[in-house]
Amino acid sequence: MGSIKLDFDVAAPVEHVWSFGLQAERIPEWQFDVVAVKGIDGSIDRKGTTYTLVYKKAGVLLNSPVQVSRYEPENLTIETIGQTPLGGYFRSCTAMRRIGQQMTHVDWVMDYRLPGWIIGVLMDRLLFQWAFRKTVQQYNKNFKRLAEETFVKSGHNSAQQSGECGP
Repeated sequence: MGSIKLDFDVAAPVEHVWSFGLQAERIPEWQFDVVAVKGIDGSIDRKGTTYTLVYKKAGVLLNSPVQVSRYEPENLTIETIGQTPLGGYFRSCTAMRRIGQQMTHVDWVMDYRLPGWIIGVLMDRLLFQWAFRKTVQQYNKNFKRLAEETFVKSGHNSAQQSGECGP
């Protein structure tokens, strides 16, 4: 089984980043190889919610069914489980926390297993894990940029946020 853990900071309040991340229809905006989200319109804000990510790889559309397996808004944590586009499976957990009024820290962990038993394990160690880590790092950069841009476009500023509690 493979595992990847990444974290990053977003220059926007945690409430905005959390809300932005729950908008399933926006996933293709930061995950560049996802061309559509099927089976849901709106927020992925409850345990049991299901949807399908549609990936485009080498001109072929591949479905990745996903289910929200844990949703803890009070802890700013969401966990999903699902099937990888090529038949393996994954468990992903995203947790956010406030680090000041205008900054959010995001922790992301994914455990996965590729199909193909020993061949899948070998492919993961030789190629997939490095390539997948690089892909997810780009997803995170895109998510950060979009979350920050949407916050700025929403017209919020430090003066408007001064009534918020600190960390």
